[in-house]
Formats: sequence, C-alpha cells, structure tokens
Amino acid sequence: MTSHLTKLSLSFFAAFNFSAIADVKVHIDLMEAEHHYAHVKLDLPDTDQEFIDLKLPTWRTGRYEILNLANGIREFSVNDDDLHWQKIDKDTWRISGDLSDGLEVAYQVYANQLAYRSRHVDDSHAFIDASSVVMYTDETRDDKHIIQLKVPKKWRSVSGLKSGRKKHQFIASDYDVLVDSPIETGVNSFHEFRVDGRDYELVIWGKGNYNEAQMVKDLKALVAQGDTIWSDYPFSRYVFMVHATTGVRGATEHLNSTIIQRDRYTFNTRKDYLSFLATAAHEFVHTWNVKQYRPQGLVPYNYQSENYSNLLWLAEGSTSYLQYQLLMRGEIMTAKEWMEHLSGRVNSYMRKPGRDSQSIAEASFDKWISESGDYSTNHSVSIYSEGFLVSWMLDIDILDTTGMEKSYRDVHQALYEKHSIPKTFDDKDVRTILRGITGKDYQAFWQKNIDGHAKPDFDELLAKVGLKISYGKSDKTKSWTGIKTKPHDNGLIISAVEKNSPGWKAGLTTDDIIIAVDGLRMKDKDLTKRLANFSPEDNVEFTVFRRDVLTKKKVTLGALPAGKLKIVPIKEASDQQKSMFKSWTGLSLPEA
Repeated sequence: MTSHLTKLSLSFFAAFNFSAIADVKVHIDLMEAEHHYAHVKLDLPDTDQEFIDLKLPTWRTGRYEILNLANGIREFSVNDDDLHWQKIDKDTWRISGDLSDGLEVAYQVYANQLAYRSRHVDDSHAFIDASSVVMYTDETRDDKHIIQLKVPKKWRSVSGLKSGRKKHQFIASDYDVLVDSPIETGVNSFHEFRVDGRDYELVIWGKGNYNEAQMVKDLKALVAQGDTIWSDYPFSRYVFMVHATTGVRGATEHLNSTIIQRDRYTFNTRKDYLSFLATAAHEFVHTWNVKQYRPQGLVPYNYQSENYSNLLWLAEGSTSYLQYQLLMRGEIMTAKEWMEHLSGRVNSYMRKPGRDSQSIAEASFDKWISESGDYSTNHSVSIYSEGFLVSWMLDIDILDTTGMEKSYRDVHQALYEKHSIPKTFDDKDVRTILRGITGKDYQAFWQKNIDGHAKPDFDELLAKVGLKISYGKSDKTKSWTGIKTKPHDNGLIISAVEKNSPGWKAGLTTDDIIIAVDGLRMKDKDLTKRLANFSPEDNVEFTVFRRDVLTKKKVTLGALPAGKLKIVPIKEASDQQKSMFKSWTGLSLPEA
C-alpha cells in the first residue's frame, strides 16, 4: 500500500498492525447481528495487472452441492474513484484500473443460512464459513489472510485457525486454509482438554439437554483412537463446534475442526446421544479421509464449479464405516449397539429398490445433482449408506484373506501414507493398495460392487464374525404395501412408493391423499394400524384424491416378516468366529 491510500484505508490498515505487505486483510463487522448482517472489508496487495477478478465460491467444502453463495452479497464498493468494477457473472466482480497501490473493497453479507452451515449471524452468535463470506482472487489464493472480527461485548471467538495478536483476530496461511477453518463467535459454552499431547476445544452455542462433562469425557476417549487406523495425527489442535438449536441438523468436516448441528433436545437419551457421538466420530475421521487424502478431481478444489469424482463413496461411505471403529475401539459403543446399528443398515438396503438402478461410482459422480425423495429411493443409492456397505464387505474380505493380520483400516493408512495432498488417488491406486495388502486382484470385485450394483451377501458376511439375521421366534408375516405416508388434513398423503411393491403395481403414487381404505374413512395417522386388519394376499381398495379428483385403486397386499430384523450372535460360535469378531470391532462377541 502507498501514500495514495485514503484516510479510511489508512485507519483500517493501521488497526491491524501488519508488517507483511502481501497479506490479505479481512475485517468482518458483526455489530448489526440482529439483522443477520456482516459487513466485510478486504485490503488486497498491489498488482501490475490491468484488472483482477474477485470471486466468492459457489459451493463450500464438505457439501458437494452448488449453493450459489453469492446470493447474499449487496452494497459492493471499491474505495477509489479511479477504479471501475462490474459484476461479470453470478459470483465474480471484475475491478479494473491502476491497481499498483493496492485495493480496498467493501460489501454486505446477509447471513441467515444456518442449515447450510455456511453463514449465520444473529444477536447471540455468528458462524462464519469463509467460503460464503470472504472473496478471493486467483492471485491472492496462496497469500496469508488475516481476519479481524468486530463483535459485541462478551462474545467469545473460536476457530481452528491460529489466533492473531489481537482479540477476535485469526491468521490463515492461505485462502484454502481459511475456507476450511470456520469461525464460531458469540455467547457460548467453552471447554479445553488435552489428550496424548494434543489440544482440543469444545464450543457449544445454544441451550439443550446435553451433559457437557459427559461430552468432554467421551470426546476424550474418541480422539484417542485415531492411531488405531492411522500412523499419526495431522494436527496439534482440534476444535469441536456444536450448535444446539431448532429445525436444523447435520455436520461438516474441516481441516482441524468440525461443526455439528443438532436439535437442542436430542442429547439426553442413549440413542440420541450415541447418534451425536457417531456424528462427532464421522467428522473426526474426515480429518484424515478427505482433509489429508482426497480422490482425483478434488485437488486442488475448484471453488467456482463442480469437482467430479467417482470415489466420493470412499470419501463419505468409508468415513461412515470407520466412525464406528473409533467408537467401538474406544469402548464408547457396545457390541450390542453395533449389531443394532447394522440391523438398521441391512434393513434399509433391503427396502431400497435404487440399489438395482445406480452404482456407487455413479452416485459419487452425480452427487452434485442428487435429490432426495421418491425417485431417489427407487432409482439411486447413497455414497454414505451403500459406501458403508461396500467398506464393510472389503473389511471382512481383507480380514478373512489375511488371517486377521490386516483390515480395511490398513487401506486408509496406506492412502494417508502414499497419497496425501497434493497427491491424489484413483480407482487403480485403491486396487493396487488392496492387492498389496491381500495379494488378491480386486478388479472383479470392483466391477461387481462399485462400478456395478452391489449385492452384499449378508448371511455370509455375518457368519464369518459369528452373527446372523433373525426375525425372532415367530415365522408369522404381516401385510405390506410398500407405501410411506405422512399425516394430512384429509387423511394420509403418500410420500413414497417402493418400486415394484404392491402399492406401486396398483398405480398409487406420491402426493395421492388416502381418504379411505376398503370403504372406511382413513382416520389413523399410521397406515400400518389399518393394514393390521388385513392379511397378505388380501385385495384392498384404496380411495384417494389425486389432483383433487377422487379415484380408487385395488391393492393386493404383499407380505413381510412380522418380526423386526435383528442381527444377533449365533449359538456356540467357533473360536475362529470369535477371533474374527474381535479383529473386526475390537470388542468381544457377546453370547447368544
């Protein structure tokens, strides 16, 4: 910067006390928090270029979806009358003129996207993922960024970023580190703890039915398990950020931190609390898988468009699988709870027709355009759910082939050791690792289960570790339509119809409103209660409104086992099966 700086620019620069001339200085004013506003000022270094393009990413890391984050930018300005700017596309501002004296720009951000975990500002806190708040140029992407927050009194600011010399100040070595290190600032609860020479922090925004002491205790046990998979930890400090709020849920991994969002009343029961710990474990696994090694196509990130890969199932589905390795090896989750979780996975897969329509390689590539709902259920698979199942299949196969000397955990250690960023890996690299571990060629497995439609043999997988599927002692069946419904003012509205199910064959479809079953008005809020009055093979008439027109459909009911699918230990398991279970989970096989 030179003497041509305006008085405002000089005061802004002096407030930061910077010495490095090439640094990018970012000031974020949060003093209008109640209106969801963030006012941003950027000081950019000088350049001899005729123009620069300032860009805001169109997506954020950890969410493979175009979010159009520039939709909240207003009041863009350049603090030099001799410079000219124009917006050239939806998230790019071009500034031209004499830029040899540096540049200061300012703009307002409307930050009310809590559910996206991108930006949210209110009178109690601000969550800032820089990808939705701070612009960058290709030329300054590698430059150090210094962020100064202006916040209300009594607010505490926490981030995985290094702290600066001043309060509420953070330092990022470059833009990529900045957008992978969110900031939580506001009125919050804060804990610090240390495990195996590394520092950890837990910051919680929002009231809820959580037990903070228990959370700290279990997170200590969780983070100590990283070396059961990887050779070392890629950080010296890690931050868990938790939003206990209303109406949002989910989590996102970052470089050395995570943001976890849950309903404020979903921490108390064992089931809910274990779900929270599983989410924390998932994001912690991502510290290696995705943040240290990523598939080809994702390095370096292109923030302005989709980043395609057919291995997102390994990035996300394997993480969903490995999270439970940490929980079990840390004795946070019991063997019984693990079997209960697996039961849900197996049952969901059996009820997903999409397994015959899409491979997990295709689901990975198309994650950017994936949708939920009826069509997804019938014609898609999930990189999370089906990626979990393929990871499970690989783990059992490796354990079995190597006499329990190696496991799927060794695959991820090899990826960490041999393919850490800036390197990447592709399908062939993963198969090469698998062959090196087992001596087997996995080309056929890959074609069948990854490029093809995976069909796990659950009986075989479970038998190897002393388990089996059970529907209880009864061999009775219950009537089944394949229809999912939600309450509606006039009855029940169909939210999904399983492909090739009795309801599907009868011609029922989403958004049909069921007002009567077999001539009697539909008053129950649960269709299964009404179906309990019928037997499999019965022909039942459904009266529905479709586009406000009354119509009737005959459904020939199908059958499902009356009992709930459970995974249980087999009687008199062999020593081999017990050893296999122990090698697989780190826990002892329970008695039948």
